[in-house]
Amino acid sequence: MSKLPGPLKRRNILYGQNTPADVLKEYGHLYLQEGRPNDAVEFFGQACYKEGLLHIREIALEEGDLFLFNRTMEFLQEDISPENWRELGKKALEKGKCFFALKAFEKIGDREGIAEARERLGETMKGKEA
Repeated sequence: MSKLPGPLKRRNILYGQNTPADVLKEYGHLYLQEGRPNDAVEFFGQACYKEGLLHIREIALEEGDLFLFNRTMEFLQEDISPENWRELGKKALEKGKCFFALKAFEKIGDREGIAEARERLGETMKGKEA
C-alpha cells in the first residue's frame, strides 16, 4: 500500500497554507521513490529544495523529458544553457521522444538536430499509419 496521499490531501499539502518545507521535501522524496518525478518536482519546488530540484533536473536530462526539465528550471529560476538544450535533445532522440528533441533543438537553433528530429518524427508518424 502506498504512503502517497490521495488527490485532495495532496493538493492541501502542496498548496495549503503553512506546510513546512520539511514536510514538502518528505513527500517529494516519496513521490520520487514511487517513480513519479513530475509530482516530486512540485513538492521540491514549493519547498525551495534546490538539491532535490537538481536531482530531478538530472533525471529529466537523462530521460530526455522536456516538460520535467522545463518545470525544474522554472523552480530553479536558472537560464538554460545551449549545452543543456543540446544534451536534452540528444537524450530525447535516444529515447525515441522525437517531439521533445525537436523542441529542444529549436530552442538553440541547432539545424542539424532539428533536421534529425524532424526526420525521426516523420518516420514515427509513417510507422503509425501502417
